[in-house]
Amino acid sequence: MSVIELTTFVVAPDRTSEMLSARSGMLSAFRKDRRGFVAARLVRVADDTWLDIVEWTDALAFDESRAKGANLPEIAAFFATIDELVSAESGVRYDDAADGSRAVRTIAYGPEPSQVGELYLPEGDGPFPVVVLVHGGWWTAMFDRRQVVPLAEDLVSRGFAVWNVEYRRIGEPGGGWPGTFDDMAAAVDAVAHLDPAVDTARVLVVGHSAGGHLAAWVAHRSAQPDGLPGAHPKVEPIAVVSLAGVLDLVDADSVALGDGLTDPDPDIPPNVPPPSHAEVWPAVAERAGDGITRLLLGGSVAEHADRYAAASPVELAAGGVPVPVLIVHGSADEVIPPAYAQTYAQAAAAKGADVTLVVSPGADHFDVIDPDGHAWGVTRAWLDERLRLWRSSGA
Repeated sequence: MSVIELTTFVVAPDRTSEMLSARSGMLSAFRKDRRGFVAARLVRVADDTWLDIVEWTDALAFDESRAKGANLPEIAAFFATIDELVSAESGVRYDDAADGSRAVRTIAYGPEPSQVGELYLPEGDGPFPVVVLVHGGWWTAMFDRRQVVPLAEDLVSRGFAVWNVEYRRIGEPGGGWPGTFDDMAAAVDAVAHLDPAVDTARVLVVGHSAGGHLAAWVAHRSAQPDGLPGAHPKVEPIAVVSLAGVLDLVDADSVALGDGLTDPDPDIPPNVPPPSHAEVWPAVAERAGDGITRLLLGGSVAEHADRYAAASPVELAAGGVPVPVLIVHGSADEVIPPAYAQTYAQAAAAKGADVTLVVSPGADHFDVIDPDGHAWGVTRAWLDERLRLWRSSGA
């Protein structure tokens, strides 16, 4: 997410010149060393008090910079002139209009804090095919869209526009049923009016893990009956990709999938992105003992069979799959069973659907979102092929 960093600090008046002299070196170091640094503005609010307004392209860049601290002499020299840190805050930047001056813009598709996305545009005039990118994280507010920023950047470098979306999640107001699904539908439909440079006829949806579930769910929106989340889509994708998706919510409920979230201090493998909002974890852990799908859908299959039927891709596949779908799953995935991908592919094949299953050899749950990995290479090639087929069909 695009971030504005607001830092207020005190500098003794007799050191003001020293601070301002060190400022240029610090900014030069930022430009060379800090990915995602956009600009900085210094505002004097009193004789000894200053407000530093720093802009970052995304929250991952902000986190990386904060972790580096004063790693270079030029940065350390600037920090050394500061006598006192008054406050340090950050917030998500919202862009009211498409003025053409930004490669990445934060755009709200609803009034809630999580009803936003980042629109990335490649160089050129477009119109560009657009990928709606959906992050995972057990549908919980512990994780956000910064997980998939590397994929967004890779897609943009290859000529795609990217709409990296957020949505209300478990642990925040409105998350779960039906809010999470309402938001996913609204985020996709928002493509219709995001920017003139986006080709609304060439929309593709890619999701990982819980986001892979939501991406697959989007593939079935046109078949949802009145009164259910997602019915009557305004934007229909030409293709969908699910990376390590939770595609069988009924089985997930039966095995209490995600009950490991009850451990607030787990042994996290080195390639797993850390929680973006770890403060949410205790509240989720307290309720996740019976599995995460019960938090998503408000209860078990026995209690809400109708919700599982409307939300689980395996159940939805029994009615057919309206758009082409690629399912990619790592053979070594210990978080989400690869069998879910196989079950969905089999259900879709029984209806003659255009569904491709690729098992990435040796890949774990997060290898599939490595931009340099086998799974993402397969995904890129498949997206290119879908666009080629779309053009050749004269659509």
